[in-house]
Amino acid sequence: MYLKLVLATCLLAFVAVVFSAYARLSDAGLGCANWPACYEENALKERQPPQADAARDHASWRWKLQNMVGLLLGILGIAVCGLSWQKRRELRQSPLLPTLLVGLMAFMAAFGIWAFSHLPRSVIVPVHLAGGSATLILLTWIALRQMAPVGEVGADVMQSLRRFSLLGLVLVLVQIMLGGWVSSNFAALACTEFPLCKGVLLPAMDFSYSLDRYGLPLSVEKLTAIHWMHRAGALLTLLYLSWLSFRIIAVGGLHAIGNAILGLVVLQFVLGISNVLLGLPLTGAVLHNAVAMLLLVTLVLLNFRLQKQKK
Repeated sequence: MYLKLVLATCLLAFVAVVFSAYARLSDAGLGCANWPACYEENALKERQPPQADAARDHASWRWKLQNMVGLLLGILGIAVCGLSWQKRRELRQSPLLPTLLVGLMAFMAAFGIWAFSHLPRSVIVPVHLAGGSATLILLTWIALRQMAPVGEVGADVMQSLRRFSLLGLVLVLVQIMLGGWVSSNFAALACTEFPLCKGVLLPAMDFSYSLDRYGLPLSVEKLTAIHWMHRAGALLTLLYLSWLSFRIIAVGGLHAIGNAILGLVVLQFVLGISNVLLGLPLTGAVLHNAVAMLLLVTLVLLNFRLQKQKK
């Protein structure tokens, strides 16, 4: 009962993060009739000072449905926490993580209510993305703790891979946040070529950034810098996770996880390139977010497997 509830909550968290990306990207203008003019108009609008009635702009069916999904996720999170306390002796596990989960959900709910009227998109999007990723990580870890161990991994192999797997997880998290930074600043179309950007590998860039520059659109150099950092991070992540996955594939008990990581990171890189070359289609952008979350969950699974048998 408890495991099924956790798995259902975990699945809903994944849906919530992906649908939130769909709502955010649709709100940004992806797929609108006068594309890409609407994207540029929304980018300029988002640089204006936030107004007290800004929440009215999020009254579309997408945001209403997203709020309903978030509410249901909160209810399930509370149920998971309640059961973890009620059956803590039967489960033989501390209810600390489910309690942290509810605390995180409460913070995200309060932040969401307050932020739309007081903070710019460039702050709201990364915080929501970080919160959604953290929620998915916690739920995945809670679910894995309830599952029986699968396969055997030697202690020496675990010791050699543990730090590398953790670094891989950190790299993916950083890359996800860089992607949120690109999205929140409307920098996705700053470079429309690959592998070059504006005809060169290192275009003119301005890495200075301030959240106080309301009313002033970001310069081309600033947008290019944001976009280029995400590209550089993607290349680094691809190379590192490809190397890590080949090491994992060589381990019998981790063969399937290694294949999954390799397949997902290659798919994610291909989606990123296609989004640039095809002019950022809405479907491709949403899939890019979904695959990122699947890759994150797979790396959480890897880290759990390498910690599970730690004596």
